[in-house]
Amino acid sequence: MESATVSSKGQIAIPKPIRTALNLNQGTKLTVQIRGTEIVLSKEPAWKKLAGAGAGHDLMAAFAANKQREREREDSRS
Repeated sequence: MESATVSSKGQIAIPKPIRTALNLNQGTKLTVQIRGTEIVLSKEPAWKKLAGAGAGHDLMAAFAANKQREREREDSRS
């Protein structure tokens, strides 16, 4: 299990093994939730990147194309 320390500004650094495993890069958006006494960080869902992309288009095709690009990007880094 990895750990992190909160700075005086309330910031934490996500350990490199976790960033690598989840493909977290500079600019990656995370959601922050409280679950009881836990803080949960999650990658922003892929569908949020598509806001407005479906106007006048097949939304499912746009979503599938975006997911394919994500998979290719992740595969190229492996």
